[in-house]
Amino acid sequence: MSSFTRALLEPTAATRAGRAVFRVAEPFTFEIGRLGSGFAITVPAGFESDLASVPWWALHLVDVGALARSAVLHDYLRERLAFSKIEGDAIFLTAMAADNVTPWQREISFMAVRLNASRTRARAQPSRSVA
Repeated sequence: MSSFTRALLEPTAATRAGRAVFRVAEPFTFEIGRLGSGFAITVPAGFESDLASVPWWALHLVDVGALARSAVLHDYLRERLAFSKIEGDAIFLTAMAADNVTPWQREISFMAVRLNASRTRARAQPSRSVA
């Protein structure tokens, strides 16, 4: 089963589209598949995210704190590792399940990222790699 290591996020003074920006204080890893699968993604310290870019209509339905690690991982996949939108969104769904986000909150959050066509990689892309 997929799993996370502990993530430590700290608030910054910045905002992005009216949402607070958080910085990864120490690297954390998400391993996809069974333990020892060899497919792990490490989000490095210093990476910044606005967490879940949940639309206004879903803010009262979704616990953004419960999916914080998954949201940071999704932003990292899309912005730094050049995963396609569908790949990043699918890993986001898997990560939310690994983080025990309730099924209905996973569905709302997944639909929100699938419908969000405006989110594109904003930074220069290194070659795709995983840790």
